[in-house]
Amino acid sequence: MKNSLAMLRETSSFIAGLLIGLSMVVLVFAMTVANPGHWQALWVLAAPVILALGLTLRVLGNAKPRRRRATQPEFGALPIKLMDLSHE
Repeated sequence: MKNSLAMLRETSSFIAGLLIGLSMVVLVFAMTVANPGHWQALWVLAAPVILALGLTLRVLGNAKPRRRRATQPEFGALPIKLMDLSHE
């Protein structure tokens, strides 16, 4: 069974695909309206906004998660030291 973070990534990718496809459909629908008016201009302006939301969600869904760095070494871990260099 997958963890919730993996399911969230798959869901965001699916929703991003839907938004990208919806932006294309909205643009085609707005251009095929027989009588142009105020609504047509609104749909034409809304299509790039929907596309931008879909692409943003796609990029955020595919981004690699940040790994947290440990501020304190784990118990039993050896601290990093420089080697003593001496010339004899």
